[in-house]
Amino acid sequence: MKIILFTLLLVVSFSFSFAYSEIPDSLKEKTKQFSSSKNLTEKTVSQIISDMAIQKLIKNTKAVQQIYTLPTGGESDFIKISGRIDEFGKTSRVDLEITSPDRTTEHISSPLIETGRYSTLYPIDSKSQLGTYKIVIKFAGEIKSISYFHLTNIELPESNFPLWLLKTFEWWSQEKISDDALLNSIQYLADLGLIVTSDEPPTPLQVIITGDELVRRGTTHTINVLVTDGYFPIEGAKVTLTIEDYGEDIIREFDGLTNPNGYFVFSWEVPKSFDDYETLLTFISVSGNGFSQTHLWKFQIYCLPGTVNCKIDGN
Repeated sequence: MKIILFTLLLVVSFSFSFAYSEIPDSLKEKTKQFSSSKNLTEKTVSQIISDMAIQKLIKNTKAVQQIYTLPTGGESDFIKISGRIDEFGKTSRVDLEITSPDRTTEHISSPLIETGRYSTLYPIDSKSQLGTYKIVIKFAGEIKSISYFHLTNIELPESNFPLWLLKTFEWWSQEKISDDALLNSIQYLADLGLIVTSDEPPTPLQVIITGDELVRRGTTHTINVLVTDGYFPIEGAKVTLTIEDYGEDIIREFDGLTNPNGYFVFSWEVPKSFDDYETLLTFISVSGNGFSQTHLWKFQIYCLPGTVNCKIDGN
């Protein structure tokens, strides 16, 4: 019996050792550089894991259900819903049917660009229902995908990334463990949903938004949108900007193209009608290099105490 068991273990070990391809030396050298410079962090390790997924060393595993903490104190937040469907070369819209825990449904429409990608934001606040939400993605009346997310009132940790994996990468860079041992550890965590890998290269569209986040009414407010491919600016990227309040009333809309330096600059005069502190939402959609992204940027309007129609009390 012992001989049979030992033979079985040898077979399992032998077959398992060929489960993965050899990790390229370039990734090991990169890990050594990060380790020697004391820069082996969650961010750098995640970059290496993404490179492994792109090279098919890690199976593309994505979390089945995302969990979000409900905002508190009257605050609001947004859940980004994005993806891709096999409808290339078409510019149309996809329909999102979102079913709440009480089984009520609402419909959201999102633009579909030529690469088959879509992206939109779903608002949540302190009054949103706790529980699991179902998202059905439809195109031309046909269901393309079904996914879920869960709202809880429990404060979640910012990251599920296990710190021991950093030490595992350090040992691997020092050749204390094999390629298979490292890949087995990563795949195990991916299967549990503790890390999410993707076998797609990073989107060649980087968006940086800057501007004053506290603005006095009656003054000029400028929002700067920088679009690059991660290295160089993208000229001619389309930018659509919509400013709304929390009541979803549209205050201002504008669109245009980035300049040769990759910038789209939007300036507007804040109306004097604001008589109190108020937070405004800026939805910024960017399309370029065959990709699109939607970003949310917030800023606050105020008036000076003692001025006409200002409800803010002075000190």
